[in-house]
Amino acid sequence: MKKVLIIFWVLAILFTTFSPLSADEIKDENLLVNDDRIFALANKYSSVLTSLYWEDAARLGINVYDYEVNIKDAENETSKIKALDFLTQYVKDIRPDSLSTYAQADYYTLKELVNLKYFYAEKRKQFELDPMWYLQSLDTVYEIAFKDSLTYQQRFDYILKIIETMPKTLKIAEKNLVKPSNLNSKLAIEKINLELANIQGLTNLILKVSDDAKSAKNQVNTLMQPLEKALSKYRVFLQNKLKNKEFVDFRIGSENYKYLFQDVYTLPYSYKKLKGILEKNLTQAQENLIAVITPRVLLSLNDEQKEQRTIKGKVKVLPEDYYLIANQYKKAPDHKKVLQEYSNQIKKADSFFVNNRIFPSFSLPVNLATAPVTFKNKPYPITIYPPMPLIEKKVGDIFITLPQKTNLNNEVYNLNYGYAKIKLNSTEFITPGKMLIYSVEPVNISLANSLSDDMFYINGWAKYALDTAYENNFFTSEEEKLNYIWFNYKKAVYAMVDYKLQTEELNLDSAFAYVNNAGIKENEAKAYLNYLATKPLDAVAYILGSQEFHRLKTKYKKQLGKDFNLLTFHTKVLSVGRIPLISLEKTLEKAYSKKDVNSYFSMEYF
Repeated sequence: MKKVLIIFWVLAILFTTFSPLSADEIKDENLLVNDDRIFALANKYSSVLTSLYWEDAARLGINVYDYEVNIKDAENETSKIKALDFLTQYVKDIRPDSLSTYAQADYYTLKELVNLKYFYAEKRKQFELDPMWYLQSLDTVYEIAFKDSLTYQQRFDYILKIIETMPKTLKIAEKNLVKPSNLNSKLAIEKINLELANIQGLTNLILKVSDDAKSAKNQVNTLMQPLEKALSKYRVFLQNKLKNKEFVDFRIGSENYKYLFQDVYTLPYSYKKLKGILEKNLTQAQENLIAVITPRVLLSLNDEQKEQRTIKGKVKVLPEDYYLIANQYKKAPDHKKVLQEYSNQIKKADSFFVNNRIFPSFSLPVNLATAPVTFKNKPYPITIYPPMPLIEKKVGDIFITLPQKTNLNNEVYNLNYGYAKIKLNSTEFITPGKMLIYSVEPVNISLANSLSDDMFYINGWAKYALDTAYENNFFTSEEEKLNYIWFNYKKAVYAMVDYKLQTEELNLDSAFAYVNNAGIKENEAKAYLNYLATKPLDAVAYILGSQEFHRLKTKYKKQLGKDFNLLTFHTKVLSVGRIPLISLEKTLEKAYSKKDVNSYFSMEYF
């Protein structure tokens, strides 16, 4: 009865909206008639989150109502689709050109938020096909545990609700998953292995957010025991599914890929040109890589090797020769000093960009810690990483995954934790890059933008930030430049694979072969490619997003000439929030119309 009332309440809110637009509606920004419609829709979307997407709301730091956690089942998915249908129709009833510039950004943000949830609920049918979907609640536990906007008591209460519900959720999963994806089943099994191996760490983490750990211990242990049993039972169920080999294809196909590109993310690029853009980017990235490594490769080859590689009088250099060069550089820091080196490099990057007036100063309290040991060096076919570390105390913002020292592969360790690689990663973190971009939003952005998670903005900015570091000579040594060039090349390869994989030109095996033929080693490619297989357009977002930031920078350089200021440009870009790229240019024009940057843009860490 409670669930029915909740659903009725949400749908009632959605019904109480506006009549369709008339042809002569006023476009004057001063009246903001249609802007109010968008602001109201943002509130309605927030209501949907707090009622039907309880975990999403808690993860975002929105205080939700004190009712039962929604079980992941078919009935709730049907309710979500109905609510999303109503919101979709209301968004369609508004013309973007009837809105002010900033409200247009809200319009496209809401359109993306609603359509993306609809895509996963209706088109990907996660409750029927995706075993990983039923394990997402555990990821939410880690995120809520570190959510500073919630009190300790709120975090503790939310987490206990999730843990209490998980056994029932996993039981429902066994009923719903008739023909799950093969790949997602394997990923889910490894996810379960990870959670079971660290069940005590999870228990300790939960106790750390309780007001009284001593009195909460029995309460938590009482819930963790059924969870542990349920996870073990779910693992056996999935293992049996793998033996039966009745699966659906995890790939989304050309039509759905196009739908995501055009109707969800609404990019300022033609879908027809996407493949050509990715091919051109890959060709350029490969040429850049070959140009950088050729002199060192030629020096490292003996006469016999040169003769074997000679074609039409020219020694052929391949992308995989990167590893030949990378192995020649100095060793990585001692295992105990890796975090210290990361910390030093972040400080250097921060100082460089602030002193050279490239990026604004955020004065963020960046703290580093190690994430839990992964299964990277164990005999599992797929490697995934948890979203938050299983630790006993809160440590900060950036989590570094280190291998076990007792079983350290020096060659792999030196490759992944060399000084230049640490510098590259630190630069991406602090510029700000992908990790810290959530910490640098202006305080006064709209509700819609605060809920936004546009990956084309986020991933694109991360790559653009590294490009900016390279262009401003932050990477000085040969090794540092090589790591940057290799980063760009890998992203170019993965973006091309993403397109071919999801549009079904390649299957997973041929996608691995494609990556290997491109010169990327299997142990480096496997974890990311499996991640990419379940995250369509993620790699593409790095390429298209960074291209859009570069295009806008070129535009304002030409437009402003000597008056162009790089720091001002970056500050204004960050001031608009993580909005969809289609509205970035207009919103940036509006931001440039304001003379005093600080009047609308202030940084704070949360």
